[in-house]
Amino acid sequence: MAAGVDDRDRVEYHMYKGVPLPSHLDPKDMDDIQDFTVRDDDVFIITYPKSGTAWLQRIVSLLHFGGDVSKTDRKEQDELVPYFEQKVGDSAAFRKLTEVPSPRMMKSHLHFSHAPVQLTQGKGKVIYVARNPKDLAVSYYHFHFMCSTLKTPTSWEQFLQEFVNGEVSRGAWHDHVLGWWKHQDLPNVLFLRYEDLQKNTRKQVEKVAEFLQWPVTPEVIDKVVEESKFQKMATNPNTNKVSGKEAKAGIFDSSKGTFLRKGVAGDWKSHFNDEQSKWFDTFYQEKLGPTGLHFDFQ
Repeated sequence: MAAGVDDRDRVEYHMYKGVPLPSHLDPKDMDDIQDFTVRDDDVFIITYPKSGTAWLQRIVSLLHFGGDVSKTDRKEQDELVPYFEQKVGDSAAFRKLTEVPSPRMMKSHLHFSHAPVQLTQGKGKVIYVARNPKDLAVSYYHFHFMCSTLKTPTSWEQFLQEFVNGEVSRGAWHDHVLGWWKHQDLPNVLFLRYEDLQKNTRKQVEKVAEFLQWPVTPEVIDKVVEESKFQKMATNPNTNKVSGKEAKAGIFDSSKGTFLRKGVAGDWKSHFNDEQSKWFDTFYQEKLGPTGLHFDFQ
């Protein structure tokens, strides 16, 4: 996909505690988030962007409603599982959660150091999903063309360099992932890999249900697995964000891409050349090697 010249070439990020963030994430909001009152049964789905966030939103909401799509599809997915720190309109989502009944289900892209303090101290539940950085970089690259709050890449080469340098929105992928990985042993944190979800979705769904302590039958698990398949989500306007609040607010332009693009492992091979692949592997082996965090790239 070729990049055109439009207003997004002039998009600027602001630095918040060393991390580039899009301008709609207000520093005052980010400060106040740390004091957010977390309930014991709050569920936070946290990821670096394009790591399977929507997939987990769908899985968790389906588990909550016992696999009943007549309930999950009454509203857009981001209404059922709101984007915690996002500001669309005059107020960030987290400021409107006080009156929401439990269990509150939320999605977020917060770094560990930016998250509500009570959450990092063990209150509530965190499901963190990490995706292999090669596929993630490709997905994030394409997402930049359709999202008006992100800078339009001038080329794949330029974007890849900025991604590795942490000069994209949300900063360096390895800092984000490792921030949560280092706390994976907290009793309120479940750390999942996107590729494990692809290989055995049922097993991972069972793991999520057990972690949340939501009793569900095998039949409900079957329904959740079926209704969270990529093709079903891609053709469902409630999950693929074709006409939701972000599209209406001009944040997403579906003429320049789709929110759910391919949902596969290994698509990086269609973008990386050999030199880029070796350089990328060397960099991330240095960052991840000592931590014990490994990914599948096929």
